[in-house]
Amino acid sequence: MFFKKKYNGVILIDFHDVLTDLQDFKLKQGNFFAKKYGYKLVNPNAYDTSEIFDWTVSRNEEFWDMYLPQLLNTFKPKHLAKEALERLSFMKYKILVAYNPNDFDLTPESQKYHIHHMSKWLDRFDIPYDSCIISEKDWIEIVQKNEVTLFISANPSTIERVSPHCPSIIFDTNYNQNLDGDRITRVHDWKEAFQKIHDIH
Repeated sequence: MFFKKKYNGVILIDFHDVLTDLQDFKLKQGNFFAKKYGYKLVNPNAYDTSEIFDWTVSRNEEFWDMYLPQLLNTFKPKHLAKEALERLSFMKYKILVAYNPNDFDLTPESQKYHIHHMSKWLDRFDIPYDSCIISEKDWIEIVQKNEVTLFISANPSTIERVSPHCPSIIFDTNYNQNLDGDRITRVHDWKEAFQKIHDIH
């Protein structure tokens, strides 16, 4: 007889700016790229690089084609991310790490690269997870399909959409300062996040 594994909760984690520091990367590498093509930094507090530097969608695709391999090959996890997820896994939480290609202007080639290397990145740093989700479906659909009990992201538009359907933790960054809500908890690091997860559950 098959018995379904019982979890104390299902945590869905948006990969970027939760497990990694993507915003610093976008600003640093984006400045090099912008100078090359005559663009300027116009909004450092925006989420999307096309809004940060006010360049075209095609230029945005070119940027990610050029720098995405560097991102996944050199990035290290945020401080205490591994340790927090190890404890949560031990406490029988199901951990889903997700990436939605619709959040970026990526060419099909870059999407394939990201899909292949995200799970390899998690394995390289021994970060525990039960499933790695790459999906172009809306985040709400991903939450509902996987019976998620807590969502973690830094993207304000994603949190704003998901929080009415699922309690959410937002990782503090410069581009999400204006977002709050009854079902949204703001944290600044993984030590604080672990405690809030414990409190919410």
